[in-house]
Amino acid sequence: MTESAKTKLQQALILLLDEEEFGRISVSKICKEAGVHRSTFYHYYDNQFDLLEDAYQYLTQLFLTEFQSYPANSLPIETDLTGDAYLISYLQFVKDHQKIYQIYLRHELDFHHKERFEHLVELIFTPRFHAQGIQNPVQIAYVSSFFLAGITQVVSKWVRNGCAESIEEMADIIQICISRKQ
Repeated sequence: MTESAKTKLQQALILLLDEEEFGRISVSKICKEAGVHRSTFYHYYDNQFDLLEDAYQYLTQLFLTEFQSYPANSLPIETDLTGDAYLISYLQFVKDHQKIYQIYLRHELDFHHKERFEHLVELIFTPRFHAQGIQNPVQIAYVSSFFLAGITQVVSKWVRNGCAESIEEMADIIQICISRKQ
């Protein structure tokens, strides 16, 4: 299967998730949407969860690419992750992909949250803490855990409510939660 066909399968699943629940999406529907044969699907995936994992990685890579394009170095280090530039981008990404985000949260073990958390800490948080003079890996792990757990809970509630509040309002709420805004 070419990279193009793999991308087609990932995109097909994402499109189908906008129409129906993950549990109701069959391999046949995915293949029909992607324009590939079932044998092609099974050559590379054991089941829909394997494809969902790839689709999630695809979306995560899209987000990280966008996230890294912001001029983080020009922002004060203590505001770069909680300022509007990052929060609005993150919240827009979540809103655009609500269903896959919900599935991701419902299937923590399937998506290896612990490994993803450790990767995020290493990629995003550790350099910022080091820039602030915080070198202790235990402190970095705990503070990062607290920060991510809080944002995850707020964003999860927002998604469960159908993203009823505006992205800007949610950015304000998160900033209030972390005492950046009154």
